[in-house]
Amino acid sequence: MNAQGFARLSRLIVLATAWIMLDNATVLADPLYTAIDLGTGSLTYGATPNGMGTVTGSNGLTYAFNPVQNYLPSQWSGTTNGVPTVEAAPTWDQWTYGNPNYAYSYSHMYAMNSQGLGVGINIYGVDGHLSNSEAIISQLQPNGTWGPAGALWSGSTTFDGSGAANLGISGVAANGQVLGYGAQPGYFEGTPINTMYLYDPKTQSVTNLTNLIDAIKWTNSTALPLGMDPNWFLQSPVGQLDNQGRILVQATRGVGQEFEPFDGVTQNLLLVPQGVSAAPLATPEPATCAIFATLIGGWMAQRWARSRGRS
Repeated sequence: MNAQGFARLSRLIVLATAWIMLDNATVLADPLYTAIDLGTGSLTYGATPNGMGTVTGSNGLTYAFNPVQNYLPSQWSGTTNGVPTVEAAPTWDQWTYGNPNYAYSYSHMYAMNSQGLGVGINIYGVDGHLSNSEAIISQLQPNGTWGPAGALWSGSTTFDGSGAANLGISGVAANGQVLGYGAQPGYFEGTPINTMYLYDPKTQSVTNLTNLIDAIKWTNSTALPLGMDPNWFLQSPVGQLDNQGRILVQATRGVGQEFEPFDGVTQNLLLVPQGVSAAPLATPEPATCAIFATLIGGWMAQRWARSRGRS
C-alpha cells in the first residue's frame, strides 16, 4: 500500500504516550492498546488466502481480526443442573418473609472456548421481589464437570424478580480473555449505566473499557471546531473480541455539551493490544490486480487455443 493509502486513516486518536507512525497516518497508543478509527458505516469482514480473518473499514484499510468462535456442548445448553454459582440463595433476605424457599440462586453457561473455559450468568434473589446477577467464569474439568466459579462483573438489581438485567457476555477468547458488559458499580436506583468490561486471566483483573475508551482522544489538534470535545464516547457496551485480544467497538465524537455530550455519528474503533501488530494489511493495488487478471486471462486463452488445435 502506498502513502496515499495510509493517509486514508483519517482520525488521529490518543490513548496516551508513545507515537506510532504509519506513513502519513498517525496513531497514538498507551501501554494497553493502540486505537484505530475504521470510519463510519458497515464493516466488511473477510479472510486472507491463508485463512486469517480480516476487517475493512470505510476508510479502505484492512486489518487482521479473527472473531472468537465460541460454542457450548449440548449437555450444558439451556440447563442449570451442575452449573456452579458464586452467590448463595439469599435466604436471610426480608423479602422471604421467613420462608427460605422463596430465595434462589442458579447459573447457566453462555459459551466455552476451545480450552474448556466457560462463561455464564449467575442469577440470585427472592421470587417476585428481588433479582441480582453476576457474570461468571469456570473451567470444565477432565471428568466433565465444572470447577468452582469466579465472579467477573455484576448486572443491576431489579425488584420484580425478573432475572438478569444490564448484564451480558460477548465472548471468551482462546487466550482466556472475556468481553462483556454489566451495570456500573454502585448502581442502585435510577437509570443503570451499562459498562463494557474485559477480563484478563494473566493478570486476574477486570478492565473498565468504557472508562478507557472515553479517555481516548479522537484528535490531538488544539484547533477543534467550536464546542467540540476531543474525546470519544463509547456508544454501546457491546463489542467484538478476537483470539489475539483485538476488540471492535463503536464510539461517537464528543461535542462537550452537558446534555448532548456526543455528535451521534457512529465510528468503528479497533483496539489492538500491546505486542500485536497494529499495521494495516497490504492489499494489491488496482493496477497490480488488473495486470494479474490480464496475465491469467491470456494464459487461459492460450491453453484453450492449444486444446482446440489438438482436437
